[in-house]
Amino acid sequence: MASRGVDPYRKERLKDLFALHQGERRGTIVLVVLLLGLSVWAFYEQWFKKAPVRDLSAIEKEMQAWIAEQEAQAIDPVAVHRFPFDPNMIGREEWRALGLTDKQVDGIERYMAKGGKFRTKKDLGRMYSLPPEQFLALEPFILLPDSSERRRYTNAPRTTYADRWPRKDTIYERRTHSFTPARKLEVNTADTTALIALPGVGPSFARGIVKYRDWLGGYVSLDQLEEVFVLKDKPDAISRLKELLVVDTLMVRRIPINTCSVEELAAHPYLRWKLAKPLIAYRNQHGPFQKPEDILGCVLIDEALFRKLAPYLSVE
Repeated sequence: MASRGVDPYRKERLKDLFALHQGERRGTIVLVVLLLGLSVWAFYEQWFKKAPVRDLSAIEKEMQAWIAEQEAQAIDPVAVHRFPFDPNMIGREEWRALGLTDKQVDGIERYMAKGGKFRTKKDLGRMYSLPPEQFLALEPFILLPDSSERRRYTNAPRTTYADRWPRKDTIYERRTHSFTPARKLEVNTADTTALIALPGVGPSFARGIVKYRDWLGGYVSLDQLEEVFVLKDKPDAISRLKELLVVDTLMVRRIPINTCSVEELAAHPYLRWKLAKPLIAYRNQHGPFQKPEDILGCVLIDEALFRKLAPYLSVE
């Protein structure tokens, strides 16, 4: 029997596997040295090298300035302008003008959307979003009774907001909450300052009333307040304004329909371009109007529209 041993053929194959010529040996040595060097560098970076200390003061200053700016915007987003107000009747812009943030106004609007109503000053002070110190600053301006007790003030010493703004021509008379001026304000000549002085009228309401008045050429009826954009969904505010205002129709600006241009006619909110062009075309075709009723000859002018337009038209 042949003795067992290492297969000569397999031994030769192992020799061939590790047999390198001179160039391969040099390349292998370089590669091993390179790998050892990289290993030493990685070990040093991981365990021995200290991280450089970076100067972050500039970044910190920028962050602090940004945080201060955000806090300032959150606390005082608009210039604070205190004025007498009824919290049940003012809108978002008036709340912001009083110094409330958007988050605070959101809380009040959610409360009112659920049917909530402010009957006394303390009711507003119970809002969680309104800090006590902010409520104390607003309290003298709130046009609500201090409590639900019936009170009457008629040219008598006042202990509420009237103490701070006494007016000789004003009578304060209150059961639950009322404010009756001795003289009603004429809406066609009043400016925004005079309107804001009325209870429950803030800057937004005043600007809307004056803007629409100028667009119309003047109010001929207090019912037209329902057409003012900021008052359309506030029937309570309109009802209260009707008690405080009066209309002088002599102050209404009339349009001379026989000489006006189509641009002048189209500027009126009851006509605009859709009706102004056919009306001027009808005038050019049939001659001057003898009386305002003659515009009914234009097929686009119906009785309802004519009744609204008539106070603003003149044939002179």
